[in-house]
Amino acid sequence: MFNWLSNITDHAQYLTQRLHHLLAPPGATCLTCGTRAVLSPLYPGICLRCVKLIPWIRSIRCLRCGRGVGCPDCARLHMQNRSFICNRSAVHYNALMKDWIGMYKFRGHERYAPLLTALLIQAFQAMSDERTAALVKEPSSPVAHPATFAQQPKPQWRPDAITYVPVSSERLAERGFNQAERLAVGLGTACRLPIVDLLQRQINTTKQSFKSRGERIETMKNAFSINPDGIQFIEELYRESYLPTQKGMSHARAIQILLIDDIYTTGSTLDACGRVILNAAFSMEIPVEIYTLTLARS
Repeated sequence: MFNWLSNITDHAQYLTQRLHHLLAPPGATCLTCGTRAVLSPLYPGICLRCVKLIPWIRSIRCLRCGRGVGCPDCARLHMQNRSFICNRSAVHYNALMKDWIGMYKFRGHERYAPLLTALLIQAFQAMSDERTAALVKEPSSPVAHPATFAQQPKPQWRPDAITYVPVSSERLAERGFNQAERLAVGLGTACRLPIVDLLQRQINTTKQSFKSRGERIETMKNAFSINPDGIQFIEELYRESYLPTQKGMSHARAIQILLIDDIYTTGSTLDACGRVILNAAFSMEIPVEIYTLTLARS
């Protein structure tokens, strides 16, 4: 008797679940808005409605920092000698992006990692197209023999390596991961670019979001140092970078490093990191160019 009643109960639960499945909207639960809908094939975890809310930076007003609106910072005289050539960012740092990044960065929601990485990858592709278009306009590099000029492939901009802004050991223990490193690894894996651990943080700076622009710049002074193991990688890249010339000699091109962080506010963190890399490369007489890419631009 008991087995018979148990079987009826199990069958009733099965029918209820099937009915709920049939009546429920198609798709899956959106990571950000919580509705059940068809999810985007390009941006993992979110529905098509949330995709439309992504605040992409599509029109760049400042060619230096990549801001989509008027930029008073880059017009300042003391800001024109930054260590990086240009910065590009995927999205405006609005309330929605603050929530997405905060859910991942401070609350440890791992499901946001593929989504945020997808945004950065698209920004990198746009940056690569932009830099490639600039290369096409530049005079061609000299070749070993004029007859081989027609055989030269069209230039395409790709950095030699990717690195990232490090966090302190205290911050790493608190969060369990470095969000900039995760973004760099995701981008490097998707685009088949080497990731190198170039920097280390010397001091644990307090949260930058509570500081003024001047305080941010002052805080970042002496905050970073070069990683000796990483700089050896730069030396290897430099030895492999020699290009042929018309006279049969060779010269080394500048090593291009792409520096990754999650949010660009004043650029003081990226500038400090880039300056450490440039100073280390200069001491070894290695020409280096720094480009930066961030997830969001405030």
